[in-house]
Amino acid sequence: MNDINLLSQTIKTCLLEQLQIEDPEAEVIVKQTSIGWLELRIITNYFENKSLTEREEDIDNFLAVIDFHLGQNPIIDYELLTPIEAKEQPAQYIEFPLWSDILMAPEPDEPAKIDEDIPAKKPLIVTFYSFKGGVGRSTALGLVSGILATRNRRVVMVDFDLEAPGISIMFEEDIENINPAQMGVLDYLYQRTLTPEENIPNIVDCIQRIHLQTRGEIFLVPAGEYNEYYIHRLANLDVHYFYRSDHNAVKQLIADIQEQLDPDIILIDARPGFNDMGAIALFDLADTAIICFSPTRQNFKGLEWVVTAARKQQEYQGKPDVRFLLTPVPVVAKEQHNTWINEVENWIEDNWGLPNETTIGQIYSQILYDPAITTLKSLVNSVDKSLLDKYLNLADTLDASLPDIQPNSIIKSVDNRRTILHELEFQASTAQELEPNDIPNIFQKTEDFHQFLSNRTWLILGAKGTGKSLLFRLFVEQPEAAKGLAQSDINVNNVNFIPGHGQPRVSQTILESSDLESYEQQVGKDAWQLFWKNYGLLQLCRCQSELRLISGLEQELIRLSSQDNPSHLEIVSWLVQRAKSPDKRLQATDELRIIDRWLQDNNKVIWLLYDELDAGFGSTPTDYQRRQKSLEALLGWWLEIGTNLKHIVPKIFLREDIWKQLNFTNTGHYMGRSLELRWDEADLWRLVLRQALKNSRSLSSSLEQQFGVNAERLNIIGLEQLRKSLYPLWGERMGRGNKAYTYNWIRTRIADGKKNCFPRSLILLLQEAVKKEKEFSTEYSSDITLRPKSLIDAFPYVSQQRVAEIKNEYSELIEYVDKLPQGERSPITQDRLAEIWGIKDSELTAPIKSMVDAGIFIERTRPKDPPPRVYAVAELYLYGLGMVRKGQR
Repeated sequence: MNDINLLSQTIKTCLLEQLQIEDPEAEVIVKQTSIGWLELRIITNYFENKSLTEREEDIDNFLAVIDFHLGQNPIIDYELLTPIEAKEQPAQYIEFPLWSDILMAPEPDEPAKIDEDIPAKKPLIVTFYSFKGGVGRSTALGLVSGILATRNRRVVMVDFDLEAPGISIMFEEDIENINPAQMGVLDYLYQRTLTPEENIPNIVDCIQRIHLQTRGEIFLVPAGEYNEYYIHRLANLDVHYFYRSDHNAVKQLIADIQEQLDPDIILIDARPGFNDMGAIALFDLADTAIICFSPTRQNFKGLEWVVTAARKQQEYQGKPDVRFLLTPVPVVAKEQHNTWINEVENWIEDNWGLPNETTIGQIYSQILYDPAITTLKSLVNSVDKSLLDKYLNLADTLDASLPDIQPNSIIKSVDNRRTILHELEFQASTAQELEPNDIPNIFQKTEDFHQFLSNRTWLILGAKGTGKSLLFRLFVEQPEAAKGLAQSDINVNNVNFIPGHGQPRVSQTILESSDLESYEQQVGKDAWQLFWKNYGLLQLCRCQSELRLISGLEQELIRLSSQDNPSHLEIVSWLVQRAKSPDKRLQATDELRIIDRWLQDNNKVIWLLYDELDAGFGSTPTDYQRRQKSLEALLGWWLEIGTNLKHIVPKIFLREDIWKQLNFTNTGHYMGRSLELRWDEADLWRLVLRQALKNSRSLSSSLEQQFGVNAERLNIIGLEQLRKSLYPLWGERMGRGNKAYTYNWIRTRIADGKKNCFPRSLILLLQEAVKKEKEFSTEYSSDITLRPKSLIDAFPYVSQQRVAEIKNEYSELIEYVDKLPQGERSPITQDRLAEIWGIKDSELTAPIKSMVDAGIFIERTRPKDPPPRVYAVAELYLYGLGMVRKGQR
């Protein structure tokens, strides 16, 4: 029994086997101290009404089975308690907040719970720590302090790197008032340890104010005057005494700073490595720890123990929360940079894990190396904005954990948040489900709307759900509303909008998948260009009756387009006849030119809009082949003839992944003629506000009074004002523990693996959150309508709906999506996918590529990396697939 670990387990097993006969709820905890002693804590009803001596005798009798007793080495201490006594004497497993004590402590019975809805803490104490020096820790702290100060935060920096002061030296030239006493952290701790009853030194003598050329306040508590006496005091400083005595000098230092300055945030610069002062700053003082490191093997190895200790301490007392700062990242080729980032993300997920509702992007920030840092004379004055921008993400993370500077007063003008909640009605219908009259009310102009209006833009690309069909329906079914929306960008009053293809309900002459199949069967796979020419002619003459009066058009075309309700069989027969007849093959081009000249003479333009090109051909492999041949012909034909047709303009709406599969001559000529639909952040918030303003009179009135926000001004309001205007709806932050602005939390969750944001998923999230909020029995802050929990609880439903939509859009992926097991972790390796899907490695390429193209998977490895390849599942699909993030806890 010389092995201490074996002895610990043997004692625990022996006692539990015998005690649980009498008390099934008995607990035995054996703790190993840092120097190898054992501490024993036994909690059982078996001790009820027994004296300590009787309890000791019983335990010794039990231990006799293994030839052991309580007074024997290496047991140094023991507690023999009933459950009631245990509640009155909670276990103190971590005597000192130092590395060894924390690492040796057993896992807590119940980890501390963090309530995300509690008010933000002031001051927030943030410790900047690095396992190794030279990674830009102090620089990051200094630059972040400057950013926070410009936001009217009162910032205090404390230099705990007593062996090699960093912040103290870096801010020497910025000190506004040189304190004659020149005291600091070491002086305070040393003297308060010797004479705790005296107020020497006074905290005022340890504080220095930093001169700022901008608004804000920053104060510095330096390490102390750097002289020979400093070194002697440092050698005699015993941090263990702080926690043995009744007067904890470290806690008193923080309390005095708080009383004297009332700061919003205290930033502590901690000593690198496994030292006592670094441990105190990291584990005892910090609410949040910023772990700074570079992606090297040495850093990863040391940081494994850092995060292990941080997690143990968090489980005991609910802090510190940990965020990582990757710094400095050398500027290298994109592939090498991606390799580093993948390694960092994998390491964080494996070692720290991802707290619930937190994505990997919220856990870390990265700082690219900038040589300008080495030439800085000041970290807070005259710093180039491009350098500060690198640290904004980290500053935002900390700022999001602080209370509002001024309580949000927007909703206070409304007597009852329940009134707003009752009024809110978000409409998340798909473009296909909307009634025509509702389209103008739902439609939101995006930043690229003006580009769509250009006659040079022929190809409109976008993922399914990014608004292509709604844009199509607006112009085809609500042309006057469309012209009104376009008025501020371009005058399109002389333009008519005609569906070249789309939903059958838009026009009687729009064909369905069975019609397209029938056409190909009759004329072959190579006659699709003729199809699109004649099909376009039919739509033009069908929708614009005056065109039928133009001389030079075929009489059968005029007759067919004049019918109120032509049968699809008749239309297909006409298209087949035109394709097969040698005399008719060139006629379609001539007729289009005749129409184009007539339009020119009459100062008119026609947009021929094509939609439903993804679903309109069917969903079998044969249908997909037909679709590819047909679309290649459509796009190729417009390149051939389109530049000659000045007044007939195509607008072809196409799914981005389908476009990438097409192969036809001069594909590159669509460069400069294509638009990729993307929803920028401002577009998303305008969409939300448009619906909220429309439905809630109370909210609408309040927003107009406070911010001048109304439906008419939405398109000219800037991003920052849009964000603030949404605070009454969903607040500024997602709870203290998440350290995420609500708008960022939402935006990252409605985006797929290709960074496409889905407006319908956004509105669906709010629609469901309103339902959840109405179901809560407890009231929430009067300042906001939707609490963070309602959004969090609503998101799984949104993810499930998005998975259902993706299966509807990509029927060829259904079998692969359905086979992903519940509880499977993301990222997932190629080998694991082969096992799940039951296919060989050689057959994996196509389905994986399709999953990546659909935005479900995100590749986490480079093409040159050795196998197996690794793929992450986009957050938008994770819950809907029943999967979990690797490292999620």
